[in-house]
Amino acid sequence: MRIVKAVKKQISILDRIIMLSEIRSHLSNDSIAKKICDENSVSEKFLLGVPISFEPIDVSAKTIDGHIILNESLTRKGFDIRMRYVIHELVHAIQHSKDTSSEKNKEDESTDYLDKETEVDAFRWQVLYDSKNRGEKAAEKYVEDLMDHHDLQGKKRDDKKEELMEDL
Repeated sequence: MRIVKAVKKQISILDRIIMLSEIRSHLSNDSIAKKICDENSVSEKFLLGVPISFEPIDVSAKTIDGHIILNESLTRKGFDIRMRYVIHELVHAIQHSKDTSSEKNKEDESTDYLDKETEVDAFRWQVLYDSKNRGEKAAEKYVEDLMDHHDLQGKKRDDKKEELMEDL
C-alpha cells in the first residue's frame, strides 16, 4: 500500500520578492492608502518605506513596531485578499509610528478585540478597500465571516457590522 502525502507548494524567494514588489507598487498608487496617510497627517512616502514581509505566524497578518507581517499562507491567496490585509495593517503601522507614549501600541487587554478603537479603525479601512476592489457584497460577506469568527450574535453583531461598514 502506498501512502501519498499532499505537499504544499513552496513559494520561492523570487516569487515572494515579486509579490512584495506588487504590493508596494499598488500601495503607493492606491487612493485608499493615500487617504489613510492624508487623514493621519503622514507623508505618502510612508507607503514606500513601511516594512512588509511574509512570515509563518499564527494569524493572517499583524504589525509589530510598524513592520507589517503577512502570514506566508497569503502567498497562495489572490492579490486583492493580500491587499485587504495590507490595508488593515497599514493603519496599524501608522498608528505605531505616531504613538510616542511609554505604553506604545498598548490598549486595554480587557477590551474585546473588535471593540478596540485601533481595530475598528483598521477594519473600517479594510472593508472600504475590499468593497472598492471586490465589491460591496464580497465586503459584506467578509464582515459576516468576521462576526462568525468572533462569535458575535444579536444586537452586538448588528451594531458591530454597521460600525465596520459605515463608510460604504
